[in-house]
Amino acid sequence: MDTDTRARRRSRARTDFHIRTARTDDLDIVLGLIDKAAEWLRTEKNTTQWARPWPSPDDRTKRVYEALLNGETWLLFDGERPIGTVSIKLIGHEELWTPEERRTEAVYLHRLVIDREYAGDGLGAELIDWAALKGASQQRNTELIRIDVWTDNADLHAYYRRQGFQDVAVRQTSDNTPSGALFQKPVPPAAPFRRITEDARHR
Repeated sequence: MDTDTRARRRSRARTDFHIRTARTDDLDIVLGLIDKAAEWLRTEKNTTQWARPWPSPDDRTKRVYEALLNGETWLLFDGERPIGTVSIKLIGHEELWTPEERRTEAVYLHRLVIDREYAGDGLGAELIDWAALKGASQQRNTELIRIDVWTDNADLHAYYRRQGFQDVAVRQTSDNTPSGALFQKPVPPAAPFRRITEDARHR
């Protein structure tokens, strides 16, 4: 039995994944999860996503660090092992989302990563819904989950469509962000999560 199969069977059996706010000293962990996903994308998928840090290594590190500093990033764990991350914002990029679109309260997800050893059993979809409801708890009248996706990653576009997201537009920004494919879906109704539990010690 290969490593991926064992990990998937283990993740299906586990019911105690926990999630907490990422701290600034978790920077290397978050970057490591992104870089591991980037390596898989380079070898397995026909996309330029994360082929190199955008727009530069220093700029990417600064962007990730600022999200940690602002308490926007979360880490998902299997026991003590970090296996996923997501960043949650409540304000959309002003060049990607129109003023009319931004008048609708929404949760904007960024840098959503699940370790490939845990792919294929719905944990990523559960993390999306968890993050949506977490963001919605921070502002009233939240209607939508929104995400901007690497423009040339067609497989990822298809994944989000399977999760119920609808295409909004493909847009460019003044700094030529490569994540210009926009998707959204309604925030799911509040429901207990099967596997993801927020770590009460770090709320």
